[in-house]
Amino acid sequence: MKAAIICNGSIENYAVMKEKLTNADYIICADGGTRHAYHMSIIPDIIIGDLDSSKDEYIEYFTGKDVPILKYSSDKDKTDTHICLEYAMEKYDEILLLGATGSRFDHTLGNVSILRLAADKGKRACIVDENNEIYVVKDGLRLKGSKGDILSLLPLSSKVEGINITGVLYPLQNAVMEIGNPYGVSNKFAGSEAELTISTGYMIVIISKD
Repeated sequence: MKAAIICNGSIENYAVMKEKLTNADYIICADGGTRHAYHMSIIPDIIIGDLDSSKDEYIEYFTGKDVPILKYSSDKDKTDTHICLEYAMEKYDEILLLGATGSRFDHTLGNVSILRLAADKGKRACIVDENNEIYVVKDGLRLKGSKGDILSLLPLSSKVEGINITGVLYPLQNAVMEIGNPYGVSNKFAGSEAELTISTGYMIVIISKD
């Protein structure tokens, strides 16, 4: 079962992003993500957040569609996306985050970091935009792409050990990566599938298309 979270970051191509939502069983709007849902003509199952970045017109529209709202105080220690991810993980094993990247690099980096919460619970969470898929891995992950797609590995913890990756132009066996030595950037799919395993640490995995 898959949940999708529509966040308040950048979405440049609504047609492409709407297509990624076709297999979602449950759709959550994280506060200002309501504008994206509105412009994609999507009725979410719930709106969650402090509503400080959602225009009244969107809230009124979705309220008129009987969409429930779970409102939080703006005086909180977690971002709206963080709260939405925890909410989704209560029932769903796969979570897709749209609009989670953009001009606010602090929000983008924060959204990448909370993917670790999903990894710790054995959930498959992915941030997607028009050019990237972003995961955080603590054990292993099977990845699908196209030959020539860029596949980058970046350590999220200070050191990641026992790295094994196959199905790429530059495979690795029992490798080690440390922050400050990003030699895992810009590998490429050798075919349509790659497989990654690690023994210790947390790894950011990014599939990119130029």
